[in-house]
Amino acid sequence: MAEAKRVQKLSLKEFEATKGIPAIEAVLDRMNGGTFMDCHTAFFEATGIWIPELVPVFQRLDAGLTFKDLPAAVR
Repeated sequence: MAEAKRVQKLSLKEFEATKGIPAIEAVLDRMNGGTFMDCHTAFFEATGIWIPELVPVFQRLDAGLTFKDLPAAVR
């Protein structure tokens, strides 16, 4: 049976303290694209770190992206 990943719920302030930790920086450097919540979920799957404060913020940002008009260059 596979070992369950340890979940760490961190505040934004606690997450700031992880800056410079090579394993976390490596995950952040590989992230590219997707919605804000997709990135948050992918980061959690890779590290076991979840930041509850970001959930409502990312949900609102993702909702805002859904309702914006396409730029003229893309239309």
